[in-house]
Amino acid sequence: MSNHPIQHFKRRRYYFGILTLLVVVFIWVATSFVTNSIFGDQDFERPFFITYYSTSTFSVYLIPVAISYLRHSYHTQTTTIGENGFGDDSTVSILSNKMTLKETIQLSSYFCVLWFLANYCTNASLAYTTVGSSTLLSSMSGLFTLTFGVLLKVEKFNWIKIFSVGISFIGVILVSWSDQLATTSATSSQNNGMNHHNKLVGDFFALAGAMFYGGYTVLLKLRIGDESRIDMPTFFGFVGLFNVVMLWPFFFILHWTGVETFSFPYSSTLWTMISLNAFIGTFLSDYLWLLAMLMTSPLVVTLGITLTVPLALVGDVVLKHILPGVQYSIGACLVVAGFFAVNFGSLQDQENIKTDQEQETHEMIPCEEI
Repeated sequence: MSNHPIQHFKRRRYYFGILTLLVVVFIWVATSFVTNSIFGDQDFERPFFITYYSTSTFSVYLIPVAISYLRHSYHTQTTTIGENGFGDDSTVSILSNKMTLKETIQLSSYFCVLWFLANYCTNASLAYTTVGSSTLLSSMSGLFTLTFGVLLKVEKFNWIKIFSVGISFIGVILVSWSDQLATTSATSSQNNGMNHHNKLVGDFFALAGAMFYGGYTVLLKLRIGDESRIDMPTFFGFVGLFNVVMLWPFFFILHWTGVETFSFPYSSTLWTMISLNAFIGTFLSDYLWLLAMLMTSPLVVTLGITLTVPLALVGDVVLKHILPGVQYSIGACLVVAGFFAVNFGSLQDQENIKTDQEQETHEMIPCEEI
């Protein structure tokens, strides 16, 4: 009987993680339109600048953290958790395993580069290749997440998850292929030849971004486990601070090598677009993304992000008046089906854990009575 409230809490926590993930999907789709406009309509192809600026906004998280720390230090007195009235024994058991400030800072220093590389590669791919190719190769993150997760025992292997990844990947291929054909037919009359070299570079960036995404997603889950163990504003704050301090020399390196010439946004409109993209598309959404990942699992979040594909389809219809073809629609349906299938597999894992715990408890009862 004692396991039932805990299991109920875990299930509610899981559903809240899914809801948070859907909010992230909506934000990322909205900001993807802004990013495309920055690179295309605004002609500001500076993926490193945009990624650096966006990631640096994480440093803002340190302001309330620093204020809270100073206030706590000022009023500090030797009090226990029980004396402060913080909950019951179960709460104490969770908080006693909470990561210290030093451990959180160390974790931020380990993952700041992976975090930056994943975001930079994704932004760079949009600057060099088509949206269809970028979406297709970015969807490989599901395969990387599943592979890394199984190897590091963060994810449990079962055929439902393999099936989910498979049909979701097929769906993204259909959608991206349809988008690629539409883009090619629309531009063939205007460009006799496409810069295949830049396209290949963009495809490489998208694939690299998928690998980095799958890697840091699984590793974060492995190191943190439960969201109650870490103070996420502190973690993100130091991720932003480390990126600001460590990565600024690359502005000179990229400028001198000609990979990305340095320049500030040339208009207030462009500054506004980049700032909104940074504070909403990175500062807020990445915080919610990490929360959703810790409440569910790396694979669920990775496949959940592929829901951006059908949502982007709705955006194209509403904003650009582009009607999808049959191939595109089938692919979008497969993506959604894969998302629901992997959730079914994860819930099944939770039920198996619940059953195992109940069996262990039942076996212990006779021993306690004796």
